[in-house]
Amino acid sequence: MWAWVCAAVLLLLAVLAVTPVRIHVHYGRAGENDLMAVELSVWFRLFRRKFEIPFLNLEGSEEGPKVVARTKTVQQGKVANEEIQEVTRRKAKKWYEGYRKLLEHVHNLRPLLKDFCRKVRCTRLEWHTVMGTGQADETGALSGIVWGIKSMIVGVVSHSFSLRAMPRLSVQPVWNESILRTQLEIQFRFYLGHLILTVLKGVYRLWRGRQGEKWQAAPKEA
Repeated sequence: MWAWVCAAVLLLLAVLAVTPVRIHVHYGRAGENDLMAVELSVWFRLFRRKFEIPFLNLEGSEEGPKVVARTKTVQQGKVANEEIQEVTRRKAKKWYEGYRKLLEHVHNLRPLLKDFCRKVRCTRLEWHTVMGTGQADETGALSGIVWGIKSMIVGVVSHSFSLRAMPRLSVQPVWNESILRTQLEIQFRFYLGHLILTVLKGVYRLWRGRQGEKWQAAPKEA
């Protein structure tokens, strides 16, 4: 009996370890309209979940500028959940403090994340932009800046992840019209086993860090 249970557990772990995960990110902006969508799928889109952010808006408040977004969770082609999300300066600071405290507890967390990112494959990177300010000289200068930003971001992606596809970039200047359209498509793939192993290592290091703090805080015996 126990042999069958152990065999089933090992088989489940093996299946999870080789489960391919795909993350597809799409961002588009045309004029004042934004659309961002993130799709998470496994086993070649056999199981998938999509998150949509139909608009992003920057507003002023008593706490400073905040980003307002309407998010939708789509399952099997139907909207499962829809809500308004606000990211204020206070909330962003709270997230940063939580991340900083996590770094304090988990020793060598950054190398751990860096090692995981190297196992993540970037299989698609496309970024096309049509832009113009209505003035030819301003449009030309701005096009050069946009090319520089895109090249820098591609460099960061290729350094942090395993880039498996040739990036496809374009900047099309429009000299006599004020216009802005951009489309970004980026796709990542990794195996679930790599993510599980990274999480387990992080949990172990967190536990080991807390144990070390307890030993340091314990009073020394005479």
